[in-house]
Amino acid sequence: FLELSVPVVPLAKGMAILPLIGNIDMERANYLMEEALKSANRLQLQRLIVDLSGVYIIDTMIADGIFKVIDALKLLGVETVLTGIRPEVAQTVVSVGIDFNNLTIKSSLQKAIEDLLIRV
Repeated sequence: FLELSVPVVPLAKGMAILPLIGNIDMERANYLMEEALKSANRLQLQRLIVDLSGVYIIDTMIADGIFKVIDALKLLGVETVLTGIRPEVAQTVVSVGIDFNNLTIKSSLQKAIEDLLIRV
């Protein structure tokens, strides 16, 4: 089951998407770290879009887990873009004081892909 929960899908050379769907618990967050790093290395990624449109709840522990994945990917030279943050997730994130200021965030997956493909 966990293998299906972290599908890194190649889009173009050096670029992939990681669509996250459903609840993310600590086990899945840890698996996300492991698989994202392995996939980034295997696919020789420069850019990874993490689409959160299928995630309905993000608490501080899960946000911290996502930040750690992004930081680890940065160490591998992978630029990460977050997309699809739902209104209720945005409200929760702001109310608990999670800082997303150092991240690239796009309103939609389509916008992120368009912007990244223009830069290639």
